[in-house]
Amino acid sequence: MKAFALKVLLLSVLPLVIFSCKKDNVSTEDQLINKWILTEKTVAGAPFTLSECEKKSSIDFQANNFCLLYNACTNETTNSGWNYKSGMLNVSEILPAAFYIEQLDETILKIKRNDISAEGNLQVTVLTYIKSE
Repeated sequence: MKAFALKVLLLSVLPLVIFSCKKDNVSTEDQLINKWILTEKTVAGAPFTLSECEKKSSIDFQANNFCLLYNACTNETTNSGWNYKSGMLNVSEILPAAFYIEQLDETILKIKRNDISAEGNLQVTVLTYIKSE
């Protein structure tokens, strides 16, 4: 009788444990979908001073792998495509450069890319965005 009661107790508690520990698995792609405003840039580890208009530039990732790149300095919007696979974020307008996500949460998107400087050295550029309200 004790074994039966123990089994019933375990079977009734187990679903509670499973459902209470379950996290919402939001994919990276779903987290990216939003409009992001550029706030910071570093090049080769050094802060790069953004102009006031650059600080209004944005990238708007949309659900259908379509994105809008807004250059506030020229007031131009470019239609582009995007995808995220194997840890790389590709934006078709910016190819062949691939980005790697350094940070992505409810408010911040930080991406980096590896470039070759004019001198032929590897140069890491990090762009930080905040989510648009």
